[in-house]
Amino acid sequence: MAREMDNQGAPEARNVARRSPRFIPSSLDNVEPVEEYRPGGFYPMSLGDEFAQGRYKVLHKLGFGGSSTIWLARDRQQGALVTLKAMRADASRTSQSPDELPEIGVPKVLQRLYPDDFSAFFQAVKDNFLVQGANDIHRFLISRLAGPSVLAMSDSPGRISGSRRLRADLAKHVAKHTAETIRTLTIQRMHSAGFVHGDITTSNILFRVTDNVTKWSADEVCSILRPPETDDPIANSIITNPSFVQERTILVDFGQSYAVDNRPEDYEPGTAMHYLAPETRFEARAGMEADVWALGCAGFPLFEPFLGSDEDILRQTVETLGRLPAPWWDAFGQRKVWFDEDGSPISAEDQKREGEDSGGSFTQASTSSIRDKLRSVGTEDDDVYDGHLAEQSGTRIPEQEVEVFGDLLEKMMRYRPEERIKINEVVGHVWFANNGST
Repeated sequence: MAREMDNQGAPEARNVARRSPRFIPSSLDNVEPVEEYRPGGFYPMSLGDEFAQGRYKVLHKLGFGGSSTIWLARDRQQGALVTLKAMRADASRTSQSPDELPEIGVPKVLQRLYPDDFSAFFQAVKDNFLVQGANDIHRFLISRLAGPSVLAMSDSPGRISGSRRLRADLAKHVAKHTAETIRTLTIQRMHSAGFVHGDITTSNILFRVTDNVTKWSADEVCSILRPPETDDPIANSIITNPSFVQERTILVDFGQSYAVDNRPEDYEPGTAMHYLAPETRFEARAGMEADVWALGCAGFPLFEPFLGSDEDILRQTVETLGRLPAPWWDAFGQRKVWFDEDGSPISAEDQKREGEDSGGSFTQASTSSIRDKLRSVGTEDDDVYDGHLAEQSGTRIPEQEVEVFGDLLEKMMRYRPEERIKINEVVGHVWFANNGST
Protein backbone atom coordinates (compact mmCIF):
# COMPACT_ATOMS: atom_id res chain seq x y z
CA MET A 1 0.00 0.00 0.00
CA ALA A 2 1.41 3.39 -1.00
CA ARG A 3 1.84 6.12 1.59
CA GLU A 4 1.88 9.86 1.06
CA MET A 5 4.64 11.83 2.68
CA ASP A 6 5.09 15.49 3.38
CA ASN A 7 8.09 17.28 1.89
CA GLN A 8 10.18 16.52 4.97
CA GLY A 9 9.65 12.81 4.42
CA ALA A 10 7.10 12.18 7.19
CA PRO A 11 4.41 9.66 6.27
CA GLU A 12 0.96 11.14 5.69
CA ALA A 13 -2.29 9.20 5.98
CA ARG A 14 -3.78 8.17 2.66
CA ASN A 15 -7.48 7.74 2.07
CA VAL A 16 -8.37 5.62 -0.91
CA ALA A 17 -12.03 4.72 -1.11
CA ARG A 18 -11.40 1.90 -3.54
CA ARG A 19 -8.72 0.76 -5.97
CA SER A 20 -9.62 0.24 -9.59
CA PRO A 21 -7.72 -2.24 -11.74
CA ARG A 22 -4.08 -1.21 -12.01
CA PHE A 23 -2.94 0.56 -15.17
CA ILE A 24 -0.82 -2.03 -17.00
CA PRO A 25 1.19 -0.63 -19.92
CA SER A 26 1.03 -2.49 -23.21
CA SER A 27 3.70 -2.94 -25.83
CA LEU A 28 2.20 -0.21 -28.01
CA ASP A 29 4.33 2.77 -29.02
CA ASN A 30 2.18 5.37 -27.25
CA VAL A 31 2.71 4.04 -23.73
CA GLU A 32 5.73 4.02 -21.46
CA PRO A 33 8.08 0.98 -21.39
CA VAL A 34 6.65 -1.70 -19.11
CA GLU A 35 10.15 -2.64 -17.90
CA GLU A 36 10.45 0.79 -16.28
CA TYR A 37 7.89 -0.21 -13.66
CA ARG A 38 10.66 -1.34 -11.31
CA PRO A 39 12.44 -0.05 -8.18
CA GLY A 40 13.50 3.50 -8.96
CA GLY A 41 11.15 3.67 -11.96
CA PHE A 42 7.56 4.70 -12.60
CA TYR A 43 4.82 4.80 -9.99
CA PRO A 44 2.21 2.03 -10.61
CA MET A 45 -0.85 4.28 -10.80
CA SER A 46 -4.42 3.03 -10.56
CA LEU A 47 -7.34 4.89 -12.05
CA GLY A 48 -9.41 6.11 -9.12
CA ASP A 49 -6.42 6.55 -6.78
CA GLU A 50 -6.66 9.50 -4.39
CA PHE A 51 -3.86 11.60 -2.95
CA ALA A 52 -3.27 14.47 -0.51
CA GLN A 53 -5.86 13.13 1.92
CA GLY A 54 -8.39 12.63 -0.84
CA ARG A 55 -7.98 16.04 -2.49
CA TYR A 56 -6.83 14.71 -5.89
CA LYS A 57 -8.52 11.80 -7.64
CA VAL A 58 -7.03 10.21 -10.79
CA LEU A 59 -9.57 10.00 -13.62
CA HIS A 60 -7.71 9.28 -16.85
CA LYS A 61 -4.27 9.08 -18.42
CA LEU A 62 -2.84 11.97 -20.44
CA GLY A 63 0.55 10.59 -21.44
CA PHE A 64 4.11 9.99 -20.29
CA GLY A 65 7.67 11.23 -20.64
CA GLY A 66 11.10 9.88 -19.90
CA SER A 67 10.88 10.82 -16.22
CA SER A 68 7.15 10.72 -15.43
CA THR A 69 3.66 9.58 -16.24
CA ILE A 70 0.98 12.25 -16.58
CA TRP A 71 -2.63 11.95 -15.47
CA LEU A 72 -5.92 13.80 -15.54
CA ALA A 73 -7.15 14.29 -11.98
CA ARG A 74 -9.82 16.25 -10.16
CA ASP A 75 -8.98 18.74 -7.45
CA ARG A 76 -11.89 18.06 -5.14
CA GLN A 77 -11.13 21.13 -3.06
CA GLN A 78 -11.54 23.50 -6.01
CA GLY A 79 -13.75 21.31 -8.18
CA ALA A 80 -11.50 21.66 -11.23
CA LEU A 81 -9.66 19.22 -13.46
CA VAL A 82 -5.87 19.36 -13.08
CA THR A 83 -2.75 17.67 -14.40
CA LEU A 84 -0.98 15.24 -12.06
CA LYS A 85 2.61 14.36 -12.95
CA ALA A 86 3.97 11.29 -11.16
CA MET A 87 7.77 11.45 -11.30
CA ARG A 88 9.93 8.36 -11.51
CA ALA A 89 11.46 7.56 -8.15
CA ASP A 90 15.00 8.03 -9.45
CA ALA A 91 14.04 11.47 -10.84
CA SER A 92 12.17 12.72 -7.77
CA ARG A 93 15.21 14.14 -5.92
CA THR A 94 13.53 13.59 -2.58
CA SER A 95 16.55 14.82 -0.60
CA GLN A 96 16.08 18.36 -1.94
CA SER A 97 13.49 20.89 -0.84
CA PRO A 98 10.82 21.59 -3.46
CA ASP A 99 12.10 25.09 -4.24
CA GLU A 100 15.52 23.65 -5.12
CA LEU A 101 13.98 21.71 -7.98
CA PRO A 102 13.96 23.75 -11.21
CA GLU A 103 10.50 22.57 -12.21
CA ILE A 104 9.12 24.16 -9.02
CA GLY A 105 11.66 26.83 -8.10
CA VAL A 106 12.14 28.53 -11.49
CA PRO A 107 8.43 29.29 -12.06
CA LYS A 108 8.17 30.60 -8.50
CA VAL A 109 10.95 33.12 -9.11
CA LEU A 110 9.40 34.20 -12.39
CA GLN A 111 5.95 34.52 -10.87
CA ARG A 112 7.36 36.73 -8.14
CA LEU A 113 9.22 38.95 -10.60
CA TYR A 114 6.55 39.12 -13.31
CA PRO A 115 3.21 38.78 -11.46
CA ASP A 116 1.21 40.53 -14.18
CA ASP A 117 2.54 38.47 -17.10
CA PHE A 118 3.32 35.09 -15.58
CA SER A 119 0.04 33.26 -16.17
CA ALA A 120 -0.06 34.38 -19.81
CA PHE A 121 3.21 32.60 -20.59
CA PHE A 122 3.98 29.81 -18.11
CA GLN A 123 2.57 26.80 -16.34
CA ALA A 124 3.33 26.72 -12.62
CA VAL A 125 3.29 23.82 -10.18
CA LYS A 126 0.34 24.51 -7.88
CA ASP A 127 1.03 21.72 -5.39
CA ASN A 128 3.57 18.96 -4.81
CA PHE A 129 3.99 16.09 -2.38
CA LEU A 130 5.85 12.82 -1.94
CA VAL A 131 4.28 9.39 -2.20
CA GLN A 132 5.82 6.13 -0.98
CA GLY A 133 5.04 3.42 -3.48
CA ALA A 134 6.17 -0.06 -4.42
CA ASN A 135 9.08 1.38 -6.44
CA ASP A 136 10.35 3.81 -3.74
CA ILE A 137 9.44 7.44 -3.07
CA HIS A 138 7.93 9.53 -5.88
CA ARG A 139 7.33 13.25 -6.18
CA PHE A 140 3.92 14.23 -7.53
CA LEU A 141 3.40 17.63 -9.19
CA ILE A 142 0.00 19.27 -9.65
CA SER A 143 -0.57 21.92 -12.35
CA ARG A 144 -3.59 23.52 -13.92
CA LEU A 145 -4.93 21.54 -16.85
CA ALA A 146 -3.52 22.58 -20.21
CA GLY A 147 -4.41 21.37 -23.67
CA PRO A 148 -2.51 19.40 -26.29
CA SER A 149 1.05 20.23 -27.27
CA VAL A 150 1.99 21.74 -30.61
CA LEU A 151 3.47 18.32 -31.40
CA ALA A 152 0.16 16.57 -30.68
CA MET A 153 -1.73 19.09 -32.82
CA SER A 154 0.53 18.24 -35.77
CA ASP A 155 -0.33 14.53 -35.66
CA SER A 156 -3.41 13.21 -37.38
CA PRO A 157 -4.74 9.66 -36.87
CA GLY A 158 -3.95 7.24 -39.68
CA ARG A 159 -1.42 9.56 -41.30
CA ILE A 160 2.32 10.15 -41.11
CA SER A 161 3.36 11.81 -37.86
CA GLY A 162 3.53 15.58 -38.25
CA SER A 163 1.50 15.62 -41.47
CA ARG A 164 -1.09 18.03 -40.05
CA ARG A 165 0.18 21.62 -40.02
CA LEU A 166 -1.11 24.47 -37.92
CA ARG A 167 -2.81 27.27 -39.85
CA ALA A 168 -0.06 29.65 -41.04
CA ASP A 169 -1.12 32.68 -38.99
CA LEU A 170 -1.60 30.52 -35.89
CA ALA A 171 1.81 28.85 -36.30
CA LYS A 172 3.40 32.29 -36.53
CA HIS A 173 1.50 33.44 -33.45
CA VAL A 174 2.67 30.38 -31.48
CA ALA A 175 6.28 30.96 -32.52
CA LYS A 176 6.20 34.63 -31.56
CA HIS A 177 4.42 33.97 -28.28
CA THR A 178 7.06 31.38 -27.36
CA ALA A 179 9.89 33.69 -28.40
CA GLU A 180 8.41 36.51 -26.32
CA THR A 181 8.16 34.09 -23.40
CA ILE A 182 11.88 33.38 -23.60
CA ARG A 183 12.66 37.06 -24.09
CA THR A 184 10.88 37.77 -20.82
CA LEU A 185 13.37 35.45 -19.16
CA THR A 186 16.49 36.81 -20.79
CA ILE A 187 16.38 40.57 -21.19
CA GLN A 188 13.86 41.62 -18.56
CA ARG A 189 15.62 40.01 -15.69
CA MET A 190 16.31 41.05 -12.14
CA HIS A 191 19.17 39.56 -10.18
CA SER A 192 19.39 35.87 -11.09
CA ALA A 193 16.15 35.85 -13.13
CA GLY A 194 17.94 35.25 -16.43
CA PHE A 195 17.08 31.61 -17.06
CA VAL A 196 17.87 29.08 -19.75
CA HIS A 197 14.85 26.90 -20.44
CA GLY A 198 16.96 24.02 -21.71
CA ASP A 199 14.22 21.93 -23.30
CA ILE A 200 12.27 23.94 -25.87
CA THR A 201 10.41 21.42 -28.01
CA THR A 202 6.94 21.26 -29.52
CA SER A 203 6.08 18.83 -26.71
CA ASN A 204 6.63 21.60 -24.15
CA ILE A 205 4.54 24.27 -25.87
CA LEU A 206 0.92 23.61 -24.92
CA PHE A 207 -2.33 25.12 -26.07
CA ARG A 208 -4.69 26.40 -23.39
CA VAL A 209 -7.99 24.61 -22.95
CA THR A 210 -11.26 26.49 -23.04
CA ASP A 211 -12.60 27.50 -19.62
CA ASN A 212 -15.45 24.98 -19.64
CA VAL A 213 -13.10 21.98 -20.04
CA THR A 214 -11.66 22.30 -16.52
CA LYS A 215 -15.20 22.15 -15.14
CA TRP A 216 -16.27 18.92 -16.83
CA SER A 217 -18.07 16.48 -14.57
CA ALA A 218 -16.97 12.85 -14.22
CA ASP A 219 -19.71 11.82 -16.66
CA GLU A 220 -18.56 14.42 -19.19
CA VAL A 221 -14.96 13.24 -18.86
CA CYS A 222 -15.99 9.68 -19.70
CA SER A 223 -18.41 10.57 -22.48
CA ILE A 224 -16.14 13.12 -24.20
CA LEU A 225 -12.73 11.53 -23.59
CA ARG A 226 -14.11 7.97 -23.68
CA PRO A 227 -13.89 5.57 -20.74
CA PRO A 228 -10.33 4.87 -19.57
CA GLU A 229 -8.60 1.84 -21.07
CA THR A 230 -5.99 -0.21 -19.23
CA ASP A 231 -3.36 0.15 -21.94
CA ASP A 232 -3.96 3.48 -23.69
CA PRO A 233 -3.97 7.18 -22.80
CA ILE A 234 -6.60 9.55 -24.19
CA ALA A 235 -6.63 9.26 -27.97
CA ASN A 236 -4.79 12.04 -29.76
CA SER A 237 -7.77 12.61 -32.04
CA ILE A 238 -9.83 13.55 -28.96
CA ILE A 239 -7.43 15.79 -27.06
CA THR A 240 -6.61 17.75 -30.23
CA ASN A 241 -10.27 18.52 -30.94
CA PRO A 242 -10.17 22.23 -31.91
CA SER A 243 -13.34 22.98 -29.96
CA PHE A 244 -11.50 22.23 -26.69
CA VAL A 245 -8.52 24.54 -27.17
CA GLN A 246 -7.78 28.25 -27.37
CA GLU A 247 -5.45 29.92 -29.84
CA ARG A 248 -3.04 30.69 -26.99
CA THR A 249 -0.04 28.73 -25.75
CA ILE A 250 2.03 28.35 -22.60
CA LEU A 251 5.56 27.10 -22.04
CA VAL A 252 5.90 24.17 -19.63
CA ASP A 253 8.44 21.81 -18.08
CA PHE A 254 11.25 23.66 -16.34
CA GLY A 255 13.05 20.47 -15.33
CA GLN A 256 16.06 21.40 -17.50
CA SER A 257 16.06 25.12 -16.57
CA TYR A 258 18.69 27.01 -14.61
CA ALA A 259 19.84 30.57 -13.92
CA VAL A 260 22.36 31.53 -16.56
CA ASP A 261 24.77 32.78 -13.91
CA ASN A 262 24.37 29.68 -11.74
CA ARG A 263 24.48 26.57 -13.92
CA PRO A 264 24.44 23.35 -11.83
CA GLU A 265 27.78 21.53 -11.88
CA ASP A 266 26.08 18.21 -12.63
CA TYR A 267 23.87 19.61 -15.39
CA GLU A 268 23.12 17.13 -18.17
CA PRO A 269 21.07 18.32 -21.18
CA GLY A 270 17.94 16.25 -21.68
CA THR A 271 16.55 17.70 -24.91
CA ALA A 272 15.33 15.39 -27.68
CA MET A 273 18.11 14.77 -30.19
CA HIS A 274 16.44 16.57 -33.11
CA TYR A 275 16.29 19.79 -31.06
CA LEU A 276 19.87 19.65 -29.78
CA ALA A 277 22.18 22.50 -30.75
CA PRO A 278 25.59 21.25 -31.93
CA GLU A 279 27.43 22.68 -28.91
CA THR A 280 25.02 20.74 -26.68
CA ARG A 281 25.28 17.55 -28.71
CA PHE A 282 29.07 17.49 -28.92
CA GLU A 283 30.19 19.39 -25.81
CA ALA A 284 27.19 19.19 -23.43
CA ARG A 285 27.06 23.00 -23.43
CA ALA A 286 23.63 24.55 -22.95
CA GLY A 287 22.74 28.20 -22.87
CA MET A 288 20.54 30.91 -24.28
CA GLU A 289 22.00 30.28 -27.74
CA ALA A 290 20.90 26.64 -27.55
CA ASP A 291 17.37 27.82 -26.69
CA VAL A 292 17.38 29.88 -29.90
CA TRP A 293 18.45 26.81 -31.94
CA ALA A 294 15.73 24.69 -30.32
CA LEU A 295 13.10 27.35 -30.99
CA GLY A 296 14.13 27.28 -34.66
CA CYS A 297 13.59 23.51 -34.70
CA ALA A 298 10.21 23.99 -33.00
CA GLY A 299 9.24 26.68 -35.51
CA PHE A 300 9.69 24.33 -38.46
CA PRO A 301 10.44 20.56 -38.39
CA LEU A 302 13.76 20.52 -40.25
CA PHE A 303 14.97 17.19 -38.87
CA GLU A 304 12.83 14.05 -38.81
CA PRO A 305 13.46 11.77 -35.79
CA PHE A 306 11.60 8.81 -37.32
CA LEU A 307 14.60 6.46 -37.42
CA GLY A 308 15.57 7.39 -33.85
CA SER A 309 19.28 7.61 -34.66
CA ASP A 310 21.60 10.38 -33.55
CA GLU A 311 23.75 9.76 -36.63
CA ASP A 312 20.73 10.09 -38.90
CA ILE A 313 19.81 13.46 -37.34
CA LEU A 314 23.38 14.58 -38.02
CA ARG A 315 23.03 13.39 -41.63
CA GLN A 316 19.93 15.55 -42.05
CA THR A 317 21.66 18.48 -40.34
CA VAL A 318 24.63 18.40 -42.71
CA GLU A 319 22.30 17.93 -45.71
CA THR A 320 20.44 21.10 -44.71
CA LEU A 321 23.08 23.35 -43.14
CA GLY A 322 26.34 22.11 -44.63
CA ARG A 323 29.56 20.78 -43.15
CA LEU A 324 29.93 20.94 -39.38
CA PRO A 325 32.84 23.09 -38.16
CA ALA A 326 35.88 21.46 -36.53
CA PRO A 327 36.19 19.61 -34.22
CA TRP A 328 32.53 18.55 -34.45
CA TRP A 329 32.96 17.30 -38.02
CA ASP A 330 35.54 14.75 -36.91
CA ALA A 331 33.23 13.64 -34.07
CA PHE A 332 30.54 12.74 -36.63
CA GLY A 333 31.59 9.11 -36.75
CA GLN A 334 29.57 7.91 -39.75
CA ARG A 335 30.04 11.00 -41.92
CA LYS A 336 31.96 9.00 -44.57
CA VAL A 337 28.89 6.86 -45.23
CA TRP A 338 27.17 9.92 -46.73
CA PHE A 339 29.59 12.80 -47.29
CA ASP A 340 32.99 13.72 -48.60
CA GLU A 341 35.28 15.92 -46.52
CA ASP A 342 33.79 19.20 -47.72
CA GLY A 343 30.31 18.09 -46.58
CA SER A 344 28.91 17.28 -50.04
CA PRO A 345 26.98 14.01 -50.49
CA ILE A 346 28.97 11.29 -52.19
CA SER A 347 27.39 9.39 -55.08
CA ALA A 348 24.37 7.20 -54.42
CA GLU A 349 26.40 4.12 -55.36
CA ASP A 350 29.21 5.03 -52.95
CA GLN A 351 26.69 5.76 -50.18
CA LYS A 352 25.11 2.34 -50.64
CA ARG A 353 28.47 0.61 -50.52
CA GLU A 354 29.63 2.58 -47.46
CA GLY A 355 26.33 1.88 -45.71
CA GLU A 356 26.57 -1.85 -46.35
CA ASP A 357 30.19 -1.91 -45.19
CA SER A 358 29.30 -0.12 -41.96
CA GLY A 359 26.57 -2.65 -41.20
CA GLY A 360 23.97 0.03 -40.60
CA SER A 361 20.64 0.73 -42.25
CA PHE A 362 20.99 2.69 -45.47
CA THR A 363 19.35 6.09 -45.89
CA GLN A 364 20.62 8.13 -48.79
CA ALA A 365 21.85 11.69 -48.22
CA SER A 366 21.03 14.47 -50.65
CA THR A 367 21.63 18.18 -50.92
CA SER A 368 18.95 20.42 -49.40
CA SER A 369 18.54 23.71 -47.55
CA ILE A 370 16.15 25.38 -45.14
CA ARG A 371 14.47 27.25 -48.00
CA ASP A 372 14.18 24.08 -50.10
CA LYS A 373 12.36 22.41 -47.24
CA LEU A 374 10.01 25.38 -46.85
CA ARG A 375 9.24 25.26 -50.58
CA SER A 376 8.34 21.55 -50.30
CA VAL A 377 5.55 22.21 -47.77
CA GLY A 378 2.14 21.19 -49.14
CA THR A 379 3.48 19.17 -52.06
CA GLU A 380 2.56 15.76 -50.62
CA ASP A 381 -0.49 16.51 -48.46
CA ASP A 382 -3.44 14.16 -48.13
CA ASP A 383 -6.79 15.69 -49.06
CA VAL A 384 -8.16 15.75 -45.50
CA TYR A 385 -9.89 18.49 -43.48
CA ASP A 386 -8.26 18.81 -40.04
CA GLY A 387 -10.34 21.57 -38.45
CA HIS A 388 -10.13 25.33 -38.23
CA LEU A 389 -6.75 25.34 -36.42
CA ALA A 390 -5.01 23.39 -39.19
CA GLU A 391 -3.78 24.49 -42.59
CA GLN A 392 -5.85 23.32 -45.56
CA SER A 393 -4.36 20.41 -47.49
CA GLY A 394 -2.12 21.43 -50.35
CA THR A 395 -1.42 24.93 -49.05
CA ARG A 396 2.01 26.07 -50.19
CA ILE A 397 4.19 28.70 -48.56
CA PRO A 398 4.39 31.79 -50.80
CA GLU A 399 7.87 32.49 -52.15
CA GLN A 400 8.10 35.83 -50.34
CA GLU A 401 7.33 34.02 -47.07
CA VAL A 402 9.93 31.36 -47.89
CA GLU A 403 12.57 34.04 -48.27
CA VAL A 404 11.69 35.92 -45.07
CA PHE A 405 11.07 32.89 -42.84
CA GLY A 406 14.07 31.13 -44.33
CA ASP A 407 16.25 34.12 -43.44
CA LEU A 408 15.06 33.97 -39.84
CA LEU A 409 15.65 30.22 -39.48
CA GLU A 410 19.09 30.44 -41.08
CA LYS A 411 20.11 33.09 -38.54
CA MET A 412 18.70 31.08 -35.63
CA MET A 413 20.46 27.89 -36.71
CA ARG A 414 23.99 28.95 -37.38
CA TYR A 415 26.35 26.26 -36.17
CA ARG A 416 28.51 28.44 -33.93
CA PRO A 417 26.46 29.70 -30.97
CA GLU A 418 28.18 33.09 -30.89
CA GLU A 419 27.03 33.70 -34.48
CA ARG A 420 23.32 33.01 -33.82
CA ILE A 421 20.94 35.93 -33.40
CA LYS A 422 19.70 36.73 -29.89
CA ILE A 423 16.13 36.13 -28.80
CA ASN A 424 15.24 39.84 -28.92
CA GLU A 425 16.44 39.86 -32.55
CA VAL A 426 14.25 36.82 -33.23
CA VAL A 427 11.14 38.61 -31.96
CA GLY A 428 12.13 41.78 -33.83
CA HIS A 429 12.65 39.98 -37.16
CA VAL A 430 10.54 41.15 -40.09
CA TRP A 431 8.87 37.71 -40.34
CA PHE A 432 6.94 38.38 -37.13
CA ALA A 433 5.93 41.84 -38.38
CA ASN A 434 4.05 40.39 -41.34
CA ASN A 435 0.33 39.65 -41.22
CA GLY A 436 -0.82 37.16 -38.60
CA SER A 437 1.88 37.80 -36.00
CA THR A 438 -0.22 39.39 -33.31
